[in-house]
Amino acid sequence: MKDLYRCLDGYIPELLQALTALWGAAPAGEESQALVAALAEAMLEPQNIERVLATLSPEAREALQDVVRAGGALPGQRLALRYGGVRRLGPARLAREQPWRQPQNALEELLYKGLLFRAYDTIGDYYGEVLFLPPQLLQRLPAWLAEPPTWDFQPVPAPERARQDGPALAEDLCLILVRCRQGQVRLAGPGDPAKMAWPALMELDWGPRLAGKGSGARMSLLWRLLWRLGLVQHVRGSLQPSPKAREWLRLPDGPRHKGLFLAWRQDEGWDELRLLPSVRCEEIGWKNDPVAARRAFLEVLAHCPGETWLSVDALLQLLRRRRPDFLRSEGDFAGWYIRDAQTGAFLRGLEAWEQVEGAWARYVLSGPLRWLGMVAIGYEADERPTAFRLTALGTALLQDRPLKSFPAEPAQIDEDLTITIPLANTLYERYQLERLAEWRETTASQAVYQLTAASVWRSQAAGIKLEQILGFLRRISRDRVPPSAAQTLQAWGEWFRRVALRRATLLQTADEKTLDQLLARPELRELLGARLSPTLCLIAEEHVEALAERLQALGIWPQLSL
Repeated sequence: MKDLYRCLDGYIPELLQALTALWGAAPAGEESQALVAALAEAMLEPQNIERVLATLSPEAREALQDVVRAGGALPGQRLALRYGGVRRLGPARLAREQPWRQPQNALEELLYKGLLFRAYDTIGDYYGEVLFLPPQLLQRLPAWLAEPPTWDFQPVPAPERARQDGPALAEDLCLILVRCRQGQVRLAGPGDPAKMAWPALMELDWGPRLAGKGSGARMSLLWRLLWRLGLVQHVRGSLQPSPKAREWLRLPDGPRHKGLFLAWRQDEGWDELRLLPSVRCEEIGWKNDPVAARRAFLEVLAHCPGETWLSVDALLQLLRRRRPDFLRSEGDFAGWYIRDAQTGAFLRGLEAWEQVEGAWARYVLSGPLRWLGMVAIGYEADERPTAFRLTALGTALLQDRPLKSFPAEPAQIDEDLTITIPLANTLYERYQLERLAEWRETTASQAVYQLTAASVWRSQAAGIKLEQILGFLRRISRDRVPPSAAQTLQAWGEWFRRVALRRATLLQTADEKTLDQLLARPELRELLGARLSPTLCLIAEEHVEALAERLQALGIWPQLSL
């Protein structure tokens, strides 16, 4: 930014004379440079600064504090949206109208008192007109101007109707991984798995298993999180859990929730603006930055007191006052092609703020932030969110506080092999239980499963031994498996061993002598199974390929009918 002398050097003589009188500068004749030097010296005197600050209107003092708190510079559009714009007057009109005598708003008051200056510069991703304080003047301003603003949040009564999702998002991600492991998420034909998987998920019958609402937008977010966290992979036409999924499931609840929050906050490909049902975005000539919008909104939300019901309307009023440009960070309220979904009319200008920015903020509060377990939402009869409350998780994540973690409580196993397991910090254990037991119900704090003869039979068919099942049950219950339950499992194991069904292949020879010769060869005998007749022999499915290769090496080329 330019220094104070260069800023003053561009002013017309009439404005310099007015500033000289305001700041009590010593007379310096008519020469411009001498006048600038004397004025700058006066403006840097602490007593003069205090005197001029005392003449400011409350709005001008607040605007100056905004600039000081931001480090000395802010986009002009952001300040104009809150305090009003500065008129663009040429030298002749400035000299004729002398706007410093009657400034139209707080920004003009600061500009014509020498407490703000204009320039074109870059702040972050923004490039355009900037209102700033020269470094010399900024360093001499009193410390109270830099004090943090007070955030006046008035609690409201608890709503009669409220929704809070808690850990539902992580629970449903685990459920999707279970369905993927079971081979239920099939992708139809070739194509990009990332685009094909979401329709495949939507086609599944989830029944009562989803912990949260199965809306299209929420399911879309679930899919985005699965893909961004690398929890699934494409394997021969279906989605399967990836190696990262096991690591993610093993995480304590706190770090897992934080990972979900960060994955959403930094997702450039999931845009809430284009999900708003009340607006329609034209895909021509403009783009928005969903990551920057979330970051700016969350910075304001982080000042809300935790575990306190607050008004959504009051939050939006504060957002409009503090960060009106949080969604359109370049201050371009005319160049975005956004239409009202019902009327088709373009939504431009600050007058459409409630329909665009306000609707976006309501959607993010009642959608992603609720789904992530960070807020509870209070509703009226028309489903319009009217109140919100930051949860303990939401407060910790927004203020970047450490998340507390507690060891999981043991599962309770009844004599009928009903398993009641707490939800907290047991996601990986329940993911494993899905292979062994049948789900019964999930409440706000626990899940209920039951081992049955059918579920244990399926697990053993999948290669899980009875000893492994018992060991797992002892671990999650801290060795509190009822003896009668263990005896039931042992009895089932005995029943399962009496009869076996296996996939196999038949080897058939032209005559009995040929089969005798094959059975006599040591290199073939280990791959041949039971002899069923003089010309038939069983071959285990896993030995077919090796047997074919050894027969070919002996010059025997089997006819394949597999």
